[in-house]
Amino acid sequence: GTRERGAERTLRTAEETRQEMKTRESSFAPVAVRPADANTPLLGVTAERMKRFDTTRTKHLATKYGALALVACVGAAAAFGGSGQDTSSIAAAMASPELSSPQAPRFARGPSCNGVCPSVAARDFNAYPEEGSAHVLMLGDSTDRAWHFTFCNGILNDADRCEHPVECVAPTVNFLPNNMQPLVCADGDRRCAAKSCYEDAPCWHEKENEMAAACHPTSPYGPALGFVHLFEPDPESKQNLKLVEYGREIDGLPVMTGPRVNAAVRSFDKFAPAEKAQDGHHGRDAKKRPVVVVVDVMHWWVGNHLGWGAPGAPPDWSAQLGSDRTFDANLRRYRKDLDALVEHVDKAMKGTGRPYRLVGKANHDWHTFKPDGVEHRFLSAMASHVKRAFESKKHHFFDWRALTEKAKSDKMWEMADNFHQTVEGSKHETLAFMDWTRTALPEKFAVNLDVQFAKQAEEEEARRSAEETERKAREAKEEKERKEREAREAKEAKATLQDNLADAQKMADNIESFLTKQREKLFKETGVLR
Repeated sequence: GTRERGAERTLRTAEETRQEMKTRESSFAPVAVRPADANTPLLGVTAERMKRFDTTRTKHLATKYGALALVACVGAAAAFGGSGQDTSSIAAAMASPELSSPQAPRFARGPSCNGVCPSVAARDFNAYPEEGSAHVLMLGDSTDRAWHFTFCNGILNDADRCEHPVECVAPTVNFLPNNMQPLVCADGDRRCAAKSCYEDAPCWHEKENEMAAACHPTSPYGPALGFVHLFEPDPESKQNLKLVEYGREIDGLPVMTGPRVNAAVRSFDKFAPAEKAQDGHHGRDAKKRPVVVVVDVMHWWVGNHLGWGAPGAPPDWSAQLGSDRTFDANLRRYRKDLDALVEHVDKAMKGTGRPYRLVGKANHDWHTFKPDGVEHRFLSAMASHVKRAFESKKHHFFDWRALTEKAKSDKMWEMADNFHQTVEGSKHETLAFMDWTRTALPEKFAVNLDVQFAKQAEEEEARRSAEETERKAREAKEEKERKEREAREAKEAKATLQDNLADAQKMADNIESFLTKQREKLFKETGVLR
């Protein structure tokens, strides 16, 4: 009975799989998060747009560190101490995936993903005006961390961007775009408020950026971007970071999910303060810029509860999901945890007094998942619940999972390893997300670089205009000084000539007087008048 039904459910026919994929492909139009969005077409992320978003003038200096080896490494080996978790799930979670297996390409990490990024001028603003792009706070996993540093790189001016190898999803702190800095700091730690965080003022601890990071735009009209790594949705769950390869405990950032979310929200609210209100103080009276909070907690939940896969082999969840009963039981467990997280994040954001929108994100498949596999079907079921969990509470849903499938067919997105998208994939996600916020969210929650670059263009035009005005004034002054100098020199020359003429006349008079006296003397002596 149950076993046969489970096997039948797991081993569907190829025809059923093709029909499912056909249905999914037909749903690649944008995800409707409100009734008005149902017919909104996806704004195309074209190769040309990707090219413009990419850097064109800067080159990293990674060659000075030698050839970039692609190291097999992933941050996924952890167990939770939450209630109701048995030892078998802990043992499954402890199985680290091996990314050097034939099923998954490797990615650059650690010293092999190192280099030098262009210096960025120290930030010249302390707060954000109401006008400008909405900010973004990501509460997610290492795929969102990869998205975050690529997004931070993209909001820089072209000459300031860092060029990472396409497979580098986890650069060292030396190889981060230089508008990035720590997000969560304990009392007395000034690194989160630093106006520069590079070269002569380094402020990163090793691996800190993999747990929490943020970046400022080049002008106060662009979006501030924050990221904090979550591990499971259950607000009561605790993460043992010693079991996470890239884990690092950060002062001020708890390991329990609920307090961790609270710290992330408080820190980001402080990181992107509003301009002073009319009374001269920051705070609730100041008009804070809206923030879009993206929540993504799919991969770590399945990894911890269903297993990361044995070293050198893809994960196999058929034992845990092989029957309707176990499939549904695990899905209910995820639903319960996610519903609690949505409520918790919503409450935390309300405490900031800042306009916000919560966005649930459905993440992509792992590289080794097969379209007809139970793993793929379970993540698809999880994605459906992410949509329900957020939209049922009047929040929003970003179906990155569906968009990756479309991007794959357009050859604009691929995996760097079993879990992470490439740098190019993150660029695609950035553009797709910004497009989505324009169509799916109220206007003030749109995430874009329009105002930032428009203001920069205005400032550049004003600078050039001021330089032109200064040049004309300088030339007019120089012309005036030249004419005054020439007039003065002419006057001086005339006076000198007059003086010379007077001297010559005086000399002639003296000579005439002398000759007259000589003639008179001669006449007296000789009686001859000459």
